[in-house]
Amino acid sequence: MDENVKDKKKKSKQVDLDSTTKNFIKEVKRIRWPRAAKVWKWFGITIGFVVVMAIFCFLITLAFTGIWNLAGIKS
Repeated sequence: MDENVKDKKKKSKQVDLDSTTKNFIKEVKRIRWPRAAKVWKWFGITIGFVVVMAIFCFLITLAFTGIWNLAGIKS
């Protein structure tokens, strides 16, 4: 009797895993993926934004370094 219950639990877990996997694959197929041109456009915008922000942070750091040097503050 014990083996029968264990077998049923194993099969139940296997069925749950199979149905979960099948549902996952079904959902992934429903996704409307963006076109390559749109992806590259947003990639370019993102890279541009990162470059602009890096330059901005560099200029702010440079400005404050100059202000501290003028004020005579040395680290």
